[in-house]
Amino acid sequence: MNNKWIDNEQDLHLVKQLFNNNDSPRTLQHLKWQYIESYSQKGRLILGGVDPSLINGLTGIYAVFQNRFMSNGKVVTGSQSLDTLVAPEGRGKGLFNKLASQVYKEAEDRNIAFVYGFPNGNSAHGFFNKLDWINLDPIPFLVLPLRSHYILSKLPIINKISSFLPNITYLKRIKYKGNLNIVKNIDIDSNYDKLWQNFSKKINIGLVRDAEYINWRLSRPEEDYQNIAICNSAGEMQAICIYSLKEKHGGLIGYIMELIYLEDKLGSIVLNKALQHLKNNNCDAVLAWNFDHSPNHAAYKANGFLYLPEKVRPIELHFGVRVFNKELKNILKDRNNWYLSYFDSDTV
Repeated sequence: MNNKWIDNEQDLHLVKQLFNNNDSPRTLQHLKWQYIESYSQKGRLILGGVDPSLINGLTGIYAVFQNRFMSNGKVVTGSQSLDTLVAPEGRGKGLFNKLASQVYKEAEDRNIAFVYGFPNGNSAHGFFNKLDWINLDPIPFLVLPLRSHYILSKLPIINKISSFLPNITYLKRIKYKGNLNIVKNIDIDSNYDKLWQNFSKKINIGLVRDAEYINWRLSRPEEDYQNIAICNSAGEMQAICIYSLKEKHGGLIGYIMELIYLEDKLGSIVLNKALQHLKNNNCDAVLAWNFDHSPNHAAYKANGFLYLPEKVRPIELHFGVRVFNKELKNILKDRNNWYLSYFDSDTV
């Protein structure tokens, strides 16, 4: 079985065919956005396994994306593990390990410091037991229930009678004095970058979420992202919440993609405004990724978000890192140094 680096738009048809044939359909528009139009032109490390018995076919793919990361106040080059798939006819032959090993060698040659990601339940064993990943579980899922019927329907035993109970809708309102300049769907530009630069000083390890990255991320096809921001009298951005609403997990689910602010009070307010908008659009529950040590955790706590236990999560995901730069191993292996949000996810 031969391998090939996937580095042009023509190859995307092979990638699309592999995903579509294995119950994970992708559109060419999405693949082009992810693989070709990435904001980092040096960001793609994509290797496919080619079965000689197939004509122009792939039996497996492994892809990581090079990105800029904060690390103790400095910017380093890291990468995120994204697409991993081996077709049934290629399984049990070590193809996954072979592809990953070649990608990791190339990553080290490029002086990429690490690869991190969120393996699902099917692939976690391979990452942690065969590819030398450090387990940083669990992913910090938070949830805010908005409609009782949806939450009760997910609970054992109670779900059988949930439809007969009152459908209670509740959202805590964050009160504030004075007039705030609240702007909806503001441009992500140099004004945002000033806010990010201040916020990022509180992050030990995390993806650089500047305007360049955010604008590419928000251009993801077939998605609808919105934001609410607070600006001061001079028009300078003081807080922003980026969010989306999707039909997933049997309901209308809100996702807090990112929450960045200068002061906890402003963060609590702008998050609450986003939650009000989601509630008004019949959202059943809101999800977020946020550690209790994150610099914006106070705003989530003020709005009533709760930790979502692993046993009731809608999907099984894990969190881990493979370190290439040994000088950074001690900081990378400590989950208390990491900052995550849904902008780290490739599924929303």
